[in-house]
Amino acid sequence: MFTVIAWCTREYKHLSEGLASDCQLFGYDFYMYELDKEFPNLTAAWCNHPRIIRQGVKDFDNVLFLDIECRIIKPIPKHWQAPLVSIREPAQNFWITYNTGTVMANRTCLPWLDIWIRLIDAWKMDHLNNDAYIYWPNDIGDELPFNAAVTALNIQLNTVKLSYVDRESTAEIARGLWKNEHTIIQHPTIHHWAKEHDLVECKKLFVQNFPGEPDIANSLFCAPGGIVESNGWIFDTQKKLYSPKEFWPNNKRQWIFTPVTLTSTQR
Repeated sequence: MFTVIAWCTREYKHLSEGLASDCQLFGYDFYMYELDKEFPNLTAAWCNHPRIIRQGVKDFDNVLFLDIECRIIKPIPKHWQAPLVSIREPAQNFWITYNTGTVMANRTCLPWLDIWIRLIDAWKMDHLNNDAYIYWPNDIGDELPFNAAVTALNIQLNTVKLSYVDRESTAEIARGLWKNEHTIIQHPTIHHWAKEHDLVECKKLFVQNFPGEPDIANSLFCAPGGIVESNGWIFDTQKKLYSPKEFWPNNKRQWIFTPVTLTSTQR
């Protein structure tokens, strides 16, 4: 058996409610590490992952680490065994092959966990400036030293696919609030909505986190009928405004008809 672990700062503690309820539903022990500190940027926060995983292994032995916003849709399959990590679909270049929002580890994993942490410290990755990236902002994170650590030690990883784009994928992790018959875990991005004002990025969040068929929104806005609620989203079809239900009306955004393209580089 394993213990599900996650971590958060005070600002994001409320996101743990869904994961905690899922663990209760499926009978999994759950422990959340709450940190009394803030992180200067996303990269610094991601670089805290291995420290939490290592502490979880010391506290509980066998752990399934999940980002605090994740939801468990179905029981964790028996073939999920440590060392396990999710990989991005479609495939990405080496520094972002993995997504460390889902990691399973036990005491046999301590050597590569230690090296993962050591590389983050040696490269000072949790102190990178916001303009430190290769192709897109925030594309250098804890996944690069993770890859270096497991590669150097020739660790044979169990991997599960995380799909960003293909709702017909057989991936067991969905990057968003959609799901299909293969989905075990959803890894939403909807919590970024309130701080995101770029209309293209908002529409990307919509596409990732609208449980139904995203094209329904175009139909709603093309045939105005007042305020419409669908799949946890609110649409003002006359003024062409929308937002997730929990952010309405304070954080409603203008709808754009321009198509957007999601890739597995989406954080």
